[in-house]
Amino acid sequence: MPIKKYQLVADTISQQILTGYFQPGEKIPSVRASCEQFHVSMTTVQAAYEILEDNGLVASRPSSGYFVSRLADTEHLTPIKPQGISVYNRMISVLNDCHKEGVINLGTAVVSPSLLPTHQIKKILNKLTRDHMLELVTPEFSSGYPRLRREFAKRMLNVNVEVHPDDILVTGGCQDAIALALSAVANAGDVIAVESPCFPGLLQVIESLDMKALPLPCSGSLGMKPDTLQDALQSWPISAIVLVPSFSNPTGSLMPIESRKRVIALVEEYDIALIEDDLFSELNYQDKPVPAIKSLERKGNVIYCSSVSKSLGSGFRLGWLCGGKYHSKIMKLKAFRNVSEPLIIQMLIAELMKQGGYSKHLKKLKIALHQNQKLMQSCIKKSFPKGTLVNSCDGGYVLWVQLPDLCDSRELFTQAIKSGVAFFPGDVFSPHEHYLSYIRFNLAVKWCQEIEQAVISLGKLVKLQLERSAAQLPID
Repeated sequence: MPIKKYQLVADTISQQILTGYFQPGEKIPSVRASCEQFHVSMTTVQAAYEILEDNGLVASRPSSGYFVSRLADTEHLTPIKPQGISVYNRMISVLNDCHKEGVINLGTAVVSPSLLPTHQIKKILNKLTRDHMLELVTPEFSSGYPRLRREFAKRMLNVNVEVHPDDILVTGGCQDAIALALSAVANAGDVIAVESPCFPGLLQVIESLDMKALPLPCSGSLGMKPDTLQDALQSWPISAIVLVPSFSNPTGSLMPIESRKRVIALVEEYDIALIEDDLFSELNYQDKPVPAIKSLERKGNVIYCSSVSKSLGSGFRLGWLCGGKYHSKIMKLKAFRNVSEPLIIQMLIAELMKQGGYSKHLKKLKIALHQNQKLMQSCIKKSFPKGTLVNSCDGGYVLWVQLPDLCDSRELFTQAIKSGVAFFPGDVFSPHEHYLSYIRFNLAVKWCQEIEQAVISLGKLVKLQLERSAAQLPID
């Protein structure tokens, strides 16, 4: 017998509660909001909410709405079991489609060359090849170009971290830094706690190291909740945690300072490694410095990782880490894997930062990203069906969008590629293929009529898929 619409609504919200998407005490969408989200009547939603109440998952509060019951907390103390990961093939398939000739790529999180300081980069590069050629071809075996490490140390002051340049290791980007960090603190088969949804590059790193991921459900605006992390630490033998506390990819969430303090307290209590991915903190639209978790630690458990790849383009695969008490082991691993990064790139970035060009570029880039966010949100609001939710954030350069629950972003992706438009489907942000009704957009583009039309055409495809899915549902 076909499932009733009200049961479908109840099952969907139940799953969101039991996996921790909605936390105990948190308000679930109003009846009216769920009507739009599921494209059903108010009677249907009310019947679904009665089922949730009967199951003890939610409780109604007069004039306030429905809230997740505290009793539901025991249902998801262990949100998802640690599992091996197999995301590589899916991710490569998506990337290949995004970069097909003739496809407008709104998915891959890379900055458009039109937003880069190419003139200044070219000028510095010409000077380096003219005046420092001998130095450029001389082998370099240190932790990185000394002047660059000094510049990185200066930049870390922006997130309240004081570090000596000798405690900085230059890497081949942030993902490389994270891979080194994980290799130093965990072994094959170990459990790594990650945010859910999670940057697919991290999942690929965990897969390559044959480790297991434990995805911890996160708030779309506040990131990982300390209570969720505490429950996981009590339930599983976690070897390391990887967090993106500032403008996480894909949600853009920003972890509050009080949550950061609780997280570092838990990390030090359990004496495990916290790998802090601070890739986007300097792309803060509000220009309000947010202290890194690294600045709050006392015992050296935090491995701080960052990069210039997102702000200066993926061609500059250059990042750095501060390994805390794990630093010497990480340096040894780095020496085994890759003696050093290309010196010409290190010298180029160091000079760009020293001249102040990097800071000026970031200021312009943030303005462009913020403006693009507003334009993209406006275009989605006009073009996508009711029930579409856009996760607004104050930094970074991705936009996380929830489509009505009857939508399947994997199927939508296939149709969109045929129409010449690409985005990132939600399932690539989970080791368990969750977030099927979500998509992610890249904001680091040169906004133009072509981009706007691509978003509009995608909205039409979403509406068409929604109509087809709704037509297949049984009558209430």
